[in-house]
Amino acid sequence: MNFHQQIKSSLLILCLSFILFQNCSGQVSAGDTFLFGLSEQFDKLFGKEVATAACSTDVTITTKKIDLVEDGNVSASFSTTEDSGVTPAPTENDWGYSSFETCIYPSSPFTGSVEIPVSLSSNYGTRITSAQSVPGPAAFPSKLTFTGNGLTARQCLRFTVVNDGDRSAVVDPMTVDLGKMVQKDGDGKVTSGTYSNKDACDISVSLEDDEAPGVRVSNIRVMEEPGPSATTTYGTFKVKLRTAPSANVTIPINDVYDAVNVGNREGTTNPKTLTFTLGTCPGTGNWCADQTVRVDSVDDLELDGLKSYTIELGKTTSTDSDYNGIKPRNVVVYNLDQSVPGFSVLKFSGGSTINSASASVPAITGFATDENNQFGDKYSNFQIRLRSKPTNNVTLNFTSDCGNKCTIQTPSLVFTPSDWNTYQTFRAIGKTDSANSGNQNYTVSFTVSSSDTTYSTTVYKPSVTIRSCDNDGTHLIQPCNYSGSPLGTIGNQLSAAEGGSTQIWLITQSSPGGSISVGLTSSDTSEGTVPASVSIDASNYNTMETGATNRIGLAHVDDALVDLTQYWTITTATSSGGLTYDPIDIYAATTDDEKAFYVTHTGSPKEGTANVATVHVCLGGNNPTQQVVLNISCKTYTATEAAYNECDVITPTQITFPVNSEVETMNASDSGCAASAKKQSFTVSGKDDLFADGNQPFDIRLVMAANTDTNYQNATSPSDHSITNEDDEPAGKKIFTTANSYKGEMGTDGVFGADLTCNNNKPTGVSGTYKALIISNSVGDTSIANHRVPNGINWILSPNYHYYRCTGSGYNVCSDEYTRLFITDGSALFNPTSMSRDFSTTASDEFWTGMTNTASLTPATQTALNPDATACNDATLVYRQNCHGFNYETCTTNSSTYFYGEIWVRNGNGSVSNASRRCDLLKKLICVEQ
Repeated sequence: MNFHQQIKSSLLILCLSFILFQNCSGQVSAGDTFLFGLSEQFDKLFGKEVATAACSTDVTITTKKIDLVEDGNVSASFSTTEDSGVTPAPTENDWGYSSFETCIYPSSPFTGSVEIPVSLSSNYGTRITSAQSVPGPAAFPSKLTFTGNGLTARQCLRFTVVNDGDRSAVVDPMTVDLGKMVQKDGDGKVTSGTYSNKDACDISVSLEDDEAPGVRVSNIRVMEEPGPSATTTYGTFKVKLRTAPSANVTIPINDVYDAVNVGNREGTTNPKTLTFTLGTCPGTGNWCADQTVRVDSVDDLELDGLKSYTIELGKTTSTDSDYNGIKPRNVVVYNLDQSVPGFSVLKFSGGSTINSASASVPAITGFATDENNQFGDKYSNFQIRLRSKPTNNVTLNFTSDCGNKCTIQTPSLVFTPSDWNTYQTFRAIGKTDSANSGNQNYTVSFTVSSSDTTYSTTVYKPSVTIRSCDNDGTHLIQPCNYSGSPLGTIGNQLSAAEGGSTQIWLITQSSPGGSISVGLTSSDTSEGTVPASVSIDASNYNTMETGATNRIGLAHVDDALVDLTQYWTITTATSSGGLTYDPIDIYAATTDDEKAFYVTHTGSPKEGTANVATVHVCLGGNNPTQQVVLNISCKTYTATEAAYNECDVITPTQITFPVNSEVETMNASDSGCAASAKKQSFTVSGKDDLFADGNQPFDIRLVMAANTDTNYQNATSPSDHSITNEDDEPAGKKIFTTANSYKGEMGTDGVFGADLTCNNNKPTGVSGTYKALIISNSVGDTSIANHRVPNGINWILSPNYHYYRCTGSGYNVCSDEYTRLFITDGSALFNPTSMSRDFSTTASDEFWTGMTNTASLTPATQTALNPDATACNDATLVYRQNCHGFNYETCTTNSSTYFYGEIWVRNGNGSVSNASRRCDLLKKLICVEQ
């Protein structure tokens, strides 16, 4: 090996030592979670999850690991404005989550739609309820369908604790399996795209029992790095035992457990050990008391934004067997960089700070002005400051598209390096345009002037939407509400689900001479009600306050009918008292919360058996005047789709619900339908194929026949229902060949280095963990770290598996049905001269394999070509075949003497030949899914 190669090997050894050292340190990263748990990325990087295939980064999941607690005191929702990503923001008084929401959305743009199958695997029984919260509330879905990407397209799931009051055994966490995605075009046909056949990341939900001996751990508040204006540079979390121990209990605390906090670059913890003592408490023992752990933020002097990292609470040690070996949940710390560029906004109405640092923050709403300027800036002011210290003055220049409807009173605000953290107030007021154009929204935005290039170019600038209420011209009395709410017009109704409420106020052009009364009437009291009247006087004519007498509160009635969205009108009467005027009417809508159909199924069809799925359907509402008929069929798929030819026979193909078939209240859910006496059922069988295509989901179509029933004539048909046809072939695995070529020297890792190359060079859209089809029969040579022998040590094929070629993510280019290569025998071998097709599509491709082309896949030797002990005088090189175990290209003592290794040459028609090649030559690799 020449001098440069020796340097390279030394560096590789140093890097490997560094990796091994870190791997032993137990470090992880909190980067993939908002709450508690390990980072998938860090573990995969260091080999801790070698059995787990990488999931797609094209889909964002706001929290992948959720820890619930039976006696948790916080219900958390996803937040776009809180630094922690959840609301309410965590504090040391939060003893865990009783309910938690996580959201899912595609990150990359696409056209058409993306479907993600969803399934639950849980050992918790009824101890956790699962539902869809956005859009919703709704039953837990079997599939998520997206037609857009980004935050606005998000769909959210909520998991809630049901405290059973019993001591429960410790079981594995619940898994929400987000399956392989299906991308469709605008016509609903499956297409190949960014998301096709990629596996979305799963979600893990654990539940801590509160009856058992255990350890309670609180959350910790969001902290800031130390700085001149920082106010929360440390946080605390609390730990306590649930029951009295019979012996002392010790808990170790590891604050460098997470790679983000290596060397305590983000924070330090004190103390590092907690000891809970037995005895009367309070008194001789302290086991019943909270013990506080303080975490101090450290300024890492980097502009690195919000950092989250995990503090590990290790397993308890105690001679009390009940308290020995308990693993408390970890704590995630959120450390806010003092140097996060952006803006913080506080609305006039108070509430949470809205922090803007990226374009993902939507326009800020909840403001109003009136065109006769009776409000002033009461409802149209907000405070704003910078989030980080600028290098020079930053001037915000405000503009608006309001035309003649407003006046900006603060056209600019200037922040300096000394007052950047002090809020300044923006103000706007209404202005008359003398036109009866109705209520409208306008936008206030700003540009930045500064020599600080971060603030002048890269930082996202939030905008504010303000509602302009048209109380000038001839409008003496005018309905008014805040931006972000519907206008209450015929095209933009005040809308809420059944049982919900909305509100709007009546304001006047000027202070009335006395009290004014306006009568109100609902056009449909079965859908919505309003007070009989509201009154306007000198105290409220220019206000929109909760509880004021000029407020119209709309109650959207919850009925038991499947009636979709119902529109109704609030008719305003001519006012009486100090002013006579007939205000415009107000329009409202009540959206249905009844589900027209509930659908569930039991069992699954399986190839080669008589197994079927039994599908149960129930009516969510009553059908008082006519029977409801559903026609059932298999959904049609194209031949290149995985679900093609999976659905077989549906019996019967039509079900009929007699008059008055509404499901019983206790069974009014998808899961409850199976127990209903009023359900209608049918069976679905699956077809048997000869391919290792895995368990394949397919959809059945349920289409409602036209009817004139009072409730169901306007109902929509049930969504397609997914059934899974279980495969009876052995498992199938993917194979691809690298696009690039590589030398026979794979580095100090040898064949394992080839594995790393495979995983770093997968074709677009091809998922999984891979190893190279390459052998090194070097067992016995201690100078070689890694060996691989056919059907022996580190062998990569499995017996009786189907292996198929993948050149992309489409089913027709990556499936056992379309691109099968071979089926291994009982010894996990195959004949490389009689495959179904070639490893690659490029003629005369050559691949490093180290094998002959015989059916036994015999390790090849190149004795006549490789240097002997005279030509290469290094006694440590015992195994000199196949580039010395694919470790070297030249002799260690003579860089002009080359090693040789074995390759396979693509011959076409599913056959390869083998040949010996010098190890400095470039060849491709064959990569096999594990």
